[in-house]
Amino acid sequence: MRPCTIPILLATMLALAGCAAPADRSGMTVPSVLALADVADPGLVDGIAVGSVDGGQATSALGTSEVDNDDFQSALMDSLRNHGFLAEGSAPRYILYAHLLDVHQPLVGLSMTVTAKVHYELADAVNGQPAQERTIETEFTAPYSAAFAADERTRLANEGAIRENIGEFLSWLSRKPPPEVGAPLALR
Repeated sequence: MRPCTIPILLATMLALAGCAAPADRSGMTVPSVLALADVADPGLVDGIAVGSVDGGQATSALGTSEVDNDDFQSALMDSLRNHGFLAEGSAPRYILYAHLLDVHQPLVGLSMTVTAKVHYELADAVNGQPAQERTIETEFTAPYSAAFAADERTRLANEGAIRENIGEFLSWLSRKPPPEVGAPLALR
């Protein structure tokens, strides 16, 4: 290789690397085409408001794609709305808190597999007492064919892992029985 070719090659590699993009709300949202079972707790229908969402991380320009709190919260609200759980225009029965415990990403690879672990808590909207909670761990793989750039595959895998996680949560919500009045917190 000629000496003048090395700077050109290096410049080309840096241009292709670009900046990491954060996970996008629309890519993390569970579409309404997901068929959920009949809801076991009718109080959930139009009955959930989203409280705080934490544990996310902003994407730095030179880092890898991350999931930030605002986009995760928006995707969670959009998903709840798409499936008839979000309380809009009426007082909610429950407040949902989501804690993003871990987003495990590969350092390198052709196919990027990301694992997301989220702890969800439903609290009674009137008295603030915990009603139900669940920790869900999911993974999603973005194959090499999904995008040329590794950062783009990581972003797609982040979005897929969060989308799968919210989907699992929605599925659990539709199956879970209502909490008994005065019953202790149900752990699962």
